[in-house]
Amino acid sequence: MENLKAYCLYCKTGSEGVIARRAVELFNGAVAYAPVRVVQEKRKGVWEEREQILIPGYVFLYLEEEADLSIIRDLAGAYKILQYQTGLRELVGSDYEYASWVYKHKGRIGPSKALIEGSIVRVVDGPLSDGIGKIIKLDRHKRRAWVEFDFDGKIQKVSLSVVDINVL
Repeated sequence: MENLKAYCLYCKTGSEGVIARRAVELFNGAVAYAPVRVVQEKRKGVWEEREQILIPGYVFLYLEEEADLSIIRDLAGAYKILQYQTGLRELVGSDYEYASWVYKHKGRIGPSKALIEGSIVRVVDGPLSDGIGKIIKLDRHKRRAWVEFDFDGKIQKVSLSVVDINVL
């Protein structure tokens, strides 16, 4: 992702997938993700995987070259491109790191594998092994980890799936 510029579009909740597809059509060579988390849920005694939007109302756009971003206004349901107080629209710092993490996993944040050593949780495989965010709570029964991360200057909390939780 070294040469890609990352942007974040703010859009109508529920239209993230459509906005991502239409943004790819608007910008030649663009990649856009409405990031989803794959969660494990137990239904009728069987664990199933289900996709849920990671951050409702946000779509990440990745471009190789400069582009006229004002055409985003032409997309129905797209409100604006987020920008910093300085007017800069391209993501930087921890926002860029988060966008890079989403890009690395192709917008699909699947389950991670964890080991518990005493009171320490070690993630050994999956998206959480990249070190993005901080695990604040782990529920082994529901196979969930609550993770805090900084995005857009706010601390976001999200529940992600964790499987194969082994206690050492």
